[in-house]
Amino acid sequence: MRTLHRYILSNFLATFLMAVAVLSFVMTVGLLFGSMKYIARGMAPALVVQFLLQNLPGTLSYSVPVASLVASLLVFSRLSSDSEIAAMRACGVPLSAIMRTPVLLSLVLSAVCFWINGNVSPEAALLRSERRHDFKFTDVTALLEPGTWTQVGEHEIYVSRRDAERLLDLRVNETMSNGKLREIRAASAVVSTNAQGVATLEMADVTIDPVREDRPGILRASTWSLPLAAISGDKSVAASQQAQTGPGSSGPVRRRTKDLYSWELMRDIAISRLHPPADEREKRNLSRAKAELAVRTTLALACVCFVLVGIPLGIQSHRRESSAGLAISLATAGAFYFFCITGESLAKNPAFSAHWIVGAPVVACLALSAVLVARQN
Repeated sequence: MRTLHRYILSNFLATFLMAVAVLSFVMTVGLLFGSMKYIARGMAPALVVQFLLQNLPGTLSYSVPVASLVASLLVFSRLSSDSEIAAMRACGVPLSAIMRTPVLLSLVLSAVCFWINGNVSPEAALLRSERRHDFKFTDVTALLEPGTWTQVGEHEIYVSRRDAERLLDLRVNETMSNGKLREIRAASAVVSTNAQGVATLEMADVTIDPVREDRPGILRASTWSLPLAAISGDKSVAASQQAQTGPGSSGPVRRRTKDLYSWELMRDIAISRLHPPADEREKRNLSRAKAELAVRTTLALACVCFVLVGIPLGIQSHRRESSAGLAISLATAGAFYFFCITGESLAKNPAFSAHWIVGAPVVACLALSAVLVARQN
């Protein structure tokens, strides 16, 4: 039995490591090509390499579970097609014993993913935000990509297109103190930086809705200036933001929910049980914290779930059910990430209890694996 387990382990590990390398590269290649324009604009190549390395923990959160599914399908499909599974079972080895080594390895992978998602990835995300902050101070417009929303401090900025340094068809979403959004539209804009390092978005042909919290309605103006304190180099601005950030902050970059360690999220959730949130903003922050913790847990448990589903599907993949098995495996992986993305989106509204939605595919996947294993037995 020891030789059998060693044989399955070596095959599984080799396929898994290759799948992790390929999937991580595929997930990073877009960012790699996107970083070339920063080097062309004068950004030091070393900073780009650091930025890519800091993106690796977040990539592993997704590539490791999918690689475990790929390894399960490929290894056990080959073992089944070569009649090795049939030979093992003919010798009296039950399916539970055949599955034991990959399942135990998946538990180890889940523990590693728990650590990556809860400790390494948040720190890397914060360092990545600091790199963006450093580069924004050098060249703000480089990170305002046409056709995408870019988070700049408390503002979300959308640029339709760009003409040299001019930003055209601009939209800015700003969250007011009452929690509602204010939209600012401009036909064009440029980013200017004064001697103190304070960046300002100088907009032309502007429409603002609403004007103020206490004054609903639309304001139209020929010009409008919007200070971008989050990317300013002014020391007083940076010190003010550091004070607002609270303990554990790093520089002028404010820690988002994604940048908090898992133990910090659990601490905030535990405190909320003793001191319930008083206003809507605190309720939204608590909802985001619960959803983020649920996403990290679900992505870690995906390693075990994918192996439990992938092994029985791999065993039957050489038969006529091969297309159905592939469809089930893709649907399983897609469901995990769909529910995670949906939960993160719905977390803005505490009424949805998005953290329960995120955990739904784990329960469904365990039930599916029980049915598939029973069919194989």
